[in-house]
Amino acid sequence: MDLALLVLPVFLTILCGYGLAVSGGLPADQWTGVEVMSFRLLIPAVLIGAIAESELEMSRFGPLIGMLILTLVILAALVFLLRFLLPDHVMDAPSFTTVFQSATRWNGFIALALAEQIAGDEGILLIAVVMAFLIPLINIVCIIMLSVYGPGEASLKTVVMTIVKNPLVQACAIGLSLSISGLTIPGPIAQSLDFIGRAALGVGLLAVGAGITFRRLLRVGPLVIVGLVMRPVLAPAIFVLLGTYAGLVPLHLLIGAMVMAVPAAANGYIIARRMGGNAGLYADIMTWQAIAGMVILPGLLYLLPL
Repeated sequence: MDLALLVLPVFLTILCGYGLAVSGGLPADQWTGVEVMSFRLLIPAVLIGAIAESELEMSRFGPLIGMLILTLVILAALVFLLRFLLPDHVMDAPSFTTVFQSATRWNGFIALALAEQIAGDEGILLIAVVMAFLIPLINIVCIIMLSVYGPGEASLKTVVMTIVKNPLVQACAIGLSLSISGLTIPGPIAQSLDFIGRAALGVGLLAVGAGITFRRLLRVGPLVIVGLVMRPVLAPAIFVLLGTYAGLVPLHLLIGAMVMAVPAAANGYIIARRMGGNAGLYADIMTWQAIAGMVILPGLLYLLPL
């Protein structure tokens, strides 16, 4: 199969979600329930099953995780540099936290679906392991940033509880605990997780498509361009340079580049809205990142052959 066709089913599914939303086939007010189900049940089921059944050898996954974290550190440093270079009327505190979130958060729905298309179960495992390490870290850092630069003061308890209550963090913790302990998930429960997980990728991608608003493409300010350059252009380039230098195997190099090229996660919009960030700017950046990703992600398959 042509490499570009590997990602075509993913984007066709996203377009189906968009078509359902704009046509009224599924009213807009009902998509919130779909997103909540994906976030609280479907994706956690995939994470628990994939992580629990894997052998998490740091010698195997450590270099990939390390290069991803280093890439995120570089991106965060670049956003801070822009904060100091740009005047306040261009990048105020709420916009700064939004650009920070849009540069560091990533859409696991799209990454999981692409990884399965490219590498099957091994691809899903890699994304699950990456989620297990990066999701708690990214959430902690982003919430701290919003707490420090936002209009209100969030206590340590608020930050901790926000992290602990995140279903993806909970799923990663359960999966890691089972994997480290060597305990086996009972057959009926494992089968249930498998049934639920089969719906995760398709439903998640439909929700991504329903959240795209093309009229936002007209809102192209300087910070939208910054967010678009950061991800999906600069982030995968930085990772590929670091990963190549570190000698990552081709599959890990491709999966890591994909993680850095997918658009920002939609939950960042909700967090921005609740904690004083610029939620409108986040939606604008995320929409442009999704459109650009449709070109850049297939390109990665040609540039980084397995």
